[in-house]
Amino acid sequence: MWRIRIDTEVGRLALEVRDGDLLLASFYTLDCHTHTLSLLTVPVQNTWWMGLEEAYAGQVYLHGYGDRKLGQHKGIWALAAGGEGAIWHQPELAFYGLAQNGLLAYEAAAQEQGLLLLDTQTGQMLQRAISQEHAAEQVQAYSSVRDAVVVYPTLYKEGETYFEQVRDFLVQRLDCQPVSAIEYAETDNYLVVSYYLTTEKNKLDNFLAVFDLNGFLHLNEPLAVATDGVGSDTFFIFMRSLYFVQTKATLKAYSL
Repeated sequence: MWRIRIDTEVGRLALEVRDGDLLLASFYTLDCHTHTLSLLTVPVQNTWWMGLEEAYAGQVYLHGYGDRKLGQHKGIWALAAGGEGAIWHQPELAFYGLAQNGLLAYEAAAQEQGLLLLDTQTGQMLQRAISQEHAAEQVQAYSSVRDAVVVYPTLYKEGETYFEQVRDFLVQRLDCQPVSAIEYAETDNYLVVSYYLTTEKNKLDNFLAVFDLNGFLHLNEPLAVATDGVGSDTFFIFMRSLYFVQTKATLKAYSL
Protein backbone atom coordinates (compact mmCIF):
# COMPACT_ATOMS: atom_id res chain seq x y z
CA MET A 1 0.00 0.00 0.00
CA TRP A 2 1.73 3.15 -1.22
CA ARG A 3 -0.74 6.04 -0.99
CA ILE A 4 -4.31 6.78 0.11
CA ARG A 5 -6.48 9.76 -0.84
CA ILE A 6 -9.93 10.48 0.58
CA ASP A 7 -12.85 11.60 -1.57
CA THR A 8 -14.94 13.28 1.11
CA GLU A 9 -17.60 14.34 -1.41
CA VAL A 10 -18.83 10.81 -2.14
CA GLY A 11 -17.29 8.79 0.70
CA ARG A 12 -14.58 6.81 -1.12
CA LEU A 13 -10.91 6.08 -0.62
CA ALA A 14 -8.52 5.99 -3.56
CA LEU A 15 -5.66 3.51 -3.13
CA GLU A 16 -2.29 3.16 -4.86
CA VAL A 17 -0.70 -0.28 -4.52
CA ARG A 18 2.83 -0.89 -5.82
CA ASP A 19 4.72 -4.15 -6.32
CA GLY A 20 8.44 -3.41 -6.63
CA ASP A 21 9.31 -6.96 -7.69
CA LEU A 22 6.89 -6.94 -10.64
CA LEU A 23 7.24 -3.18 -11.30
CA LEU A 24 3.47 -2.96 -11.26
CA ALA A 25 1.22 -0.24 -9.86
CA SER A 26 -2.50 -0.81 -9.35
CA PHE A 27 -5.19 1.66 -8.37
CA TYR A 28 -8.41 0.97 -6.51
CA THR A 29 -11.25 2.76 -4.81
CA LEU A 30 -13.02 1.64 -1.65
CA ASP A 31 -16.63 2.67 -1.13
CA CYS A 32 -16.75 3.63 2.56
CA HIS A 33 -20.52 3.08 2.71
CA THR A 34 -20.42 -0.56 1.55
CA HIS A 35 -16.66 -1.30 1.79
CA THR A 36 -16.80 -2.44 -1.85
CA LEU A 37 -13.42 -2.45 -3.61
CA SER A 38 -13.19 -1.44 -7.29
CA LEU A 39 -10.13 -1.89 -9.52
CA LEU A 40 -9.59 1.16 -11.72
CA THR A 41 -9.05 0.73 -15.45
CA VAL A 42 -5.81 2.57 -16.25
CA PRO A 43 -5.44 3.69 -19.89
CA VAL A 44 -1.73 2.84 -20.23
CA GLN A 45 0.09 -0.49 -20.36
CA ASN A 46 3.03 0.31 -18.06
CA THR A 47 1.32 1.45 -14.87
CA TRP A 48 4.58 1.55 -12.87
CA TRP A 49 5.20 5.06 -14.22
CA MET A 50 1.91 6.39 -12.92
CA GLY A 51 0.91 7.59 -9.46
CA LEU A 52 -2.08 8.72 -7.44
CA GLU A 53 -2.60 12.46 -7.05
CA GLU A 54 -6.09 12.99 -5.60
CA ALA A 55 -9.70 11.81 -5.43
CA TYR A 56 -12.68 14.12 -5.70
CA ALA A 57 -16.41 13.96 -6.47
CA GLY A 58 -16.33 10.45 -7.90
CA GLN A 59 -13.11 10.89 -9.87
CA VAL A 60 -9.54 9.74 -9.24
CA TYR A 61 -6.63 11.77 -10.64
CA LEU A 62 -3.42 10.01 -11.68
CA HIS A 63 -0.13 11.44 -12.93
CA GLY A 64 2.54 10.23 -15.28
CA TYR A 65 6.18 11.32 -15.42
CA GLY A 66 8.01 13.71 -17.70
CA ASP A 67 11.58 13.30 -16.44
CA ARG A 68 11.62 9.96 -14.64
CA LYS A 69 15.10 10.49 -13.20
CA LEU A 70 13.99 13.70 -11.49
CA GLY A 71 10.52 12.39 -10.68
CA GLN A 72 8.88 15.25 -12.59
CA HIS A 73 5.13 14.74 -12.90
CA LYS A 74 3.56 15.15 -16.31
CA GLY A 75 0.09 14.23 -17.51
CA ILE A 76 -3.23 14.16 -15.68
CA TRP A 77 -5.71 11.30 -16.07
CA ALA A 78 -9.17 11.60 -14.54
CA LEU A 79 -10.65 8.13 -13.95
CA ALA A 80 -14.16 7.16 -12.87
CA ALA A 81 -14.00 6.04 -9.25
CA GLY A 82 -16.26 3.07 -9.92
CA GLY A 83 -13.78 1.55 -12.38
CA GLU A 84 -15.52 2.53 -15.61
CA GLY A 85 -12.37 3.97 -17.18
CA ALA A 86 -10.90 7.34 -18.17
CA ILE A 87 -13.07 10.48 -18.25
CA TRP A 88 -10.50 12.95 -19.54
CA HIS A 89 -6.76 13.34 -20.07
CA GLN A 90 -4.44 16.35 -20.19
CA PRO A 91 -1.07 14.95 -21.40
CA GLU A 92 1.01 18.15 -21.16
CA LEU A 93 -0.18 19.38 -17.78
CA ALA A 94 0.82 18.49 -14.23
CA PHE A 95 -1.49 18.39 -11.21
CA TYR A 96 -1.09 21.15 -8.60
CA GLY A 97 -4.13 20.84 -6.34
CA LEU A 98 -7.88 21.18 -5.89
CA ALA A 99 -9.66 24.47 -5.33
CA GLN A 100 -13.27 25.31 -4.60
CA ASN A 101 -13.96 26.09 -8.26
CA GLY A 102 -11.83 23.52 -10.08
CA LEU A 103 -8.52 21.70 -10.47
CA LEU A 104 -5.29 23.69 -10.57
CA ALA A 105 -2.55 22.55 -12.94
CA TYR A 106 0.49 23.87 -14.77
CA GLU A 107 2.34 23.31 -18.04
CA ALA A 108 4.93 20.66 -17.18
CA ALA A 109 7.39 22.19 -19.66
CA ALA A 110 6.75 25.83 -18.72
CA GLN A 111 5.95 26.20 -15.03
CA GLU A 112 6.90 29.88 -15.05
CA GLN A 113 3.83 30.77 -17.13
CA GLY A 114 1.51 30.52 -14.15
CA LEU A 115 -1.14 28.02 -13.21
CA LEU A 116 -4.31 26.98 -14.98
CA LEU A 117 -7.78 26.24 -13.65
CA LEU A 118 -9.54 23.19 -15.15
CA ASP A 119 -13.10 21.96 -14.91
CA THR A 120 -12.89 18.83 -12.73
CA GLN A 121 -15.58 16.99 -14.71
CA THR A 122 -14.32 17.67 -18.24
CA GLY A 123 -10.69 18.81 -17.96
CA GLN A 124 -11.50 21.92 -20.01
CA MET A 125 -9.61 25.15 -19.37
CA LEU A 126 -11.47 27.71 -17.26
CA GLN A 127 -8.75 30.24 -16.41
CA ARG A 128 -5.09 30.97 -17.17
CA ALA A 129 -2.18 32.87 -15.62
CA ILE A 130 -2.99 32.22 -11.96
CA SER A 131 -0.13 33.15 -9.66
CA GLN A 132 1.41 30.42 -7.52
CA GLU A 133 0.70 32.46 -4.38
CA HIS A 134 -3.00 32.69 -5.21
CA ALA A 135 -3.13 29.03 -6.22
CA ALA A 136 -1.50 27.93 -2.96
CA GLU A 137 -4.03 29.97 -0.97
CA GLN A 138 -6.93 28.40 -2.88
CA VAL A 139 -5.64 24.86 -2.38
CA GLN A 140 -5.01 25.42 1.33
CA ALA A 141 -8.45 26.94 1.87
CA TYR A 142 -10.23 24.11 0.10
CA SER A 143 -8.14 21.44 1.84
CA SER A 144 -9.35 22.82 5.17
CA VAL A 145 -12.96 22.45 4.02
CA ARG A 146 -12.48 18.90 2.72
CA ASP A 147 -10.48 17.72 5.72
CA ALA A 148 -13.06 19.03 8.19
CA VAL A 149 -14.91 15.70 8.00
CA VAL A 150 -11.76 13.61 8.52
CA VAL A 151 -10.06 13.13 11.88
CA TYR A 152 -6.28 12.92 11.58
CA PRO A 153 -4.11 12.23 14.64
CA THR A 154 -1.95 14.80 16.37
CA LEU A 155 1.74 13.91 16.70
CA TYR A 156 3.36 14.33 20.12
CA LYS A 157 7.12 13.83 20.36
CA GLU A 158 9.00 12.45 23.33
CA GLY A 159 9.71 15.19 25.84
CA GLU A 160 6.52 17.13 25.11
CA THR A 161 3.90 17.45 27.84
CA TYR A 162 1.13 15.70 25.98
CA PHE A 163 3.43 12.82 25.01
CA GLU A 164 4.16 12.24 28.68
CA GLN A 165 0.48 12.36 29.63
CA VAL A 166 -0.58 9.83 26.99
CA ARG A 167 2.48 7.67 27.66
CA ASP A 168 1.61 7.49 31.37
CA PHE A 169 -1.93 6.43 30.43
CA LEU A 170 -0.55 3.64 28.21
CA VAL A 171 1.89 2.53 30.89
CA GLN A 172 -1.01 2.16 33.31
CA ARG A 173 -3.42 0.47 30.89
CA LEU A 174 -1.07 -1.68 28.79
CA ASP A 175 1.97 -2.14 31.05
CA CYS A 176 4.37 -0.98 28.33
CA GLN A 177 6.96 1.78 27.83
CA PRO A 178 6.16 3.88 24.73
CA VAL A 179 9.08 5.82 23.24
CA SER A 180 9.92 8.42 20.58
CA ALA A 181 6.45 9.67 19.56
CA ILE A 182 2.73 9.13 19.97
CA GLU A 183 -0.13 9.94 17.62
CA TYR A 184 -3.42 10.70 19.34
CA ALA A 185 -7.02 11.32 18.25
CA GLU A 186 -10.38 11.15 19.91
CA THR A 187 -14.05 10.90 18.96
CA ASP A 188 -17.19 11.29 21.03
CA ASN A 189 -16.77 7.75 22.34
CA TYR A 190 -13.18 6.59 21.80
CA LEU A 191 -9.50 7.46 22.23
CA VAL A 192 -7.16 6.23 19.48
CA VAL A 193 -3.40 6.06 20.07
CA SER A 194 -0.52 5.01 17.81
CA TYR A 195 2.60 4.30 19.87
CA TYR A 196 6.09 2.77 19.57
CA LEU A 197 8.01 0.23 21.61
CA THR A 198 11.75 -0.48 21.38
CA THR A 199 12.77 -3.93 20.15
CA GLU A 200 15.78 -5.99 21.21
CA LYS A 201 17.63 -4.87 18.06
CA ASN A 202 17.02 -1.19 18.87
CA LYS A 203 14.31 -0.90 16.24
CA LEU A 204 10.75 0.33 16.79
CA ASP A 205 7.49 -1.61 16.68
CA ASN A 206 4.40 0.48 16.04
CA PHE A 207 1.04 -0.40 17.64
CA LEU A 208 -2.47 1.03 17.48
CA ALA A 209 -4.73 1.02 20.54
CA VAL A 210 -8.37 2.06 20.93
CA PHE A 211 -9.94 2.81 24.32
CA ASP A 212 -13.41 3.94 25.28
CA LEU A 213 -13.82 7.01 27.47
CA ASN A 214 -13.77 4.81 30.56
CA GLY A 215 -10.29 3.59 29.65
CA PHE A 216 -11.41 0.10 28.58
CA LEU A 217 -9.23 -1.38 25.81
CA HIS A 218 -11.10 -2.38 22.63
CA LEU A 219 -8.23 -2.84 20.17
CA ASN A 220 -4.45 -3.21 20.29
CA GLU A 221 -2.87 -4.25 16.97
CA PRO A 222 0.58 -3.95 15.38
CA LEU A 223 0.93 -1.41 12.55
CA ALA A 224 4.58 -1.95 11.65
CA VAL A 225 7.52 -3.93 12.99
CA ALA A 226 11.26 -3.22 13.23
CA THR A 227 11.10 0.30 11.80
CA ASP A 228 14.01 2.75 11.93
CA GLY A 229 11.90 5.75 12.88
CA VAL A 230 8.41 7.06 13.53
CA GLY A 231 5.74 7.84 10.96
CA SER A 232 2.94 10.36 10.74
CA ASP A 233 -0.77 10.00 9.99
CA THR A 234 -0.55 6.28 10.76
CA PHE A 235 -4.35 6.19 10.95
CA PHE A 236 -7.38 8.36 10.22
CA ILE A 237 -11.07 8.39 11.12
CA PHE A 238 -13.67 8.94 8.40
CA MET A 239 -17.43 8.35 8.40
CA ARG A 240 -17.28 6.90 11.92
CA SER A 241 -14.70 4.29 10.91
CA LEU A 242 -11.04 3.92 11.89
CA TYR A 243 -8.74 3.19 8.94
CA PHE A 244 -5.10 2.10 9.03
CA VAL A 245 -2.56 0.17 6.98
CA GLN A 246 -0.99 -2.83 8.71
CA THR A 247 2.59 -3.87 7.82
CA LYS A 248 2.38 -1.78 4.62
CA ALA A 249 0.16 -4.41 2.98
CA THR A 250 -3.27 -4.65 4.60
CA LEU A 251 -5.88 -1.90 4.84
CA LYS A 252 -8.15 -2.36 7.83
CA ALA A 253 -11.28 -0.54 8.97
CA TYR A 254 -13.09 -0.71 12.29
CA SER A 255 -16.41 0.92 13.11
CA LEU A 256 -16.17 3.43 15.95
